[in-house]
Amino acid sequence: MTEPIPSSDWEDRITVRPAQPGAGGPHADPGHTFPPRPEYVHVTYAHLSALDREVAHEVDGYLPEAAAVSAVPRPVPPERVRPPLWRRPPGREGDDDRGEPTGVFLPDDRHEFSDTSFPWRTCGRVQTPAGWASGVMVGPRHMLTASHTVPWLANGDADWLTFTPAQFDTSTPFGTAHATRIYSWLRARGGDGIDSTEAAFDYVVCVLSRRLGDTVGWMGARSYSPDWNGKPVWGHVGYPFDIGSGVRPVFHPRAVMDRAVGESTAGRDAFRIVHRNDAVGGQSGGPFFGWWDGDPWPRVVAGQSAENWGEEGGPNAAGGGAALPALIDYARSVEP
Repeated sequence: MTEPIPSSDWEDRITVRPAQPGAGGPHADPGHTFPPRPEYVHVTYAHLSALDREVAHEVDGYLPEAAAVSAVPRPVPPERVRPPLWRRPPGREGDDDRGEPTGVFLPDDRHEFSDTSFPWRTCGRVQTPAGWASGVMVGPRHMLTASHTVPWLANGDADWLTFTPAQFDTSTPFGTAHATRIYSWLRARGGDGIDSTEAAFDYVVCVLSRRLGDTVGWMGARSYSPDWNGKPVWGHVGYPFDIGSGVRPVFHPRAVMDRAVGESTAGRDAFRIVHRNDAVGGQSGGPFFGWWDGDPWPRVVAGQSAENWGEEGGPNAAGGGAALPALIDYARSVEP
């Protein structure tokens, strides 16, 4: 009986030929292609001063004329809902001997949705070489996501990143675009945890290769005020790993912000916003947003940043404050 060749001898048994990407023929090696790497711009207070206008504390959104609008997203029919990766067995409710996933505070208020109306179509899935996150359109080709989800490289640059609005499983009704430039106040890496300043400034604006906002629209933004603490007025959209397997959008209604911790860096002010809204991995960068009377679009006030602040089972944290709309305004001004 013929014995298989040991793997250590494989290279000795064949004649190695260099790959020729793009060559024809049924057995040609096409190679792999990846989106180009974006440029990075570290925004400073001097950048804002150069605009020769007041620093923005709010920016407007955009509702496309032909877009359908819905106040809440259409939930996935019950027969198509995927069970979460965790679930208490029947009769075990209130069992103090069972733990729950990090960042989720029962009852879990999140639910899957499938809706391409405005503003739900402005939210989407961020893909990187290391995994995925969540984001939202905040300009014609400007997408907001978390700084710590960006694949930062050791030399200070960033690896590729793509955004797909309204992705649901393999459905991508508005296509995908890649980041060509990234603007942020700081680089929050997140590998060893996120400190309070990083959480407060944990957002970037990615300029995309396509003007997706002309089709899907975009949300406005506003500086968060501590006067809004304790009010159940916010919504959140993200792509968590535990519901929908990271490929279905999930909506958290009636979200509440508990308190805002002021932080600053290089003369810029922001808030680490503490909350107990349900958030796990994959939801990072997803927007917290609300509606105001007279506005045809919602406004983002924060982006999800960190879980279990200070301790296991502790509160979650989002980043917002005056620095968030200022960053969006700057990116939209220099790259309309």
